[in-house]
Amino acid sequence: MIAFLSVALFTTVSATTIADAETARVAYSNCLVDFTTAQLDAKTGTSAFKKAAKDACAAERKAMISAMEKDEMAFGSSASEATSFATEEADGVLFSFTDSYAGYASSSTRPVKQ
Repeated sequence: MIAFLSVALFTTVSATTIADAETARVAYSNCLVDFTTAQLDAKTGTSAFKKAAKDACAAERKAMISAMEKDEMAFGSSASEATSFATEEADGVLFSFTDSYAGYASSSTRPVKQ
């Protein structure tokens, strides 16, 4: 009975941290959509956009990294492993915008929110 309760509690905690990490990732991505759209509307050049994007949505990025660290540590990662993984994931979200910016600008298209 105790083992069952332990597994149930771990599963509930894990599901909650995964949901928190996904919610934070979507919030960061959606913030970058707004930032990217504003930069496209202002006709910001690609290199200027890439520089500015690094500092855009800092609070959302920090929240995403924090939630992902918590998630990774719940699965047994060390703090340094969790930080490294979470930072790589946040960098991946940012890269998807910086890598696509020139394409959006040349095609007059815009990213969409999730």
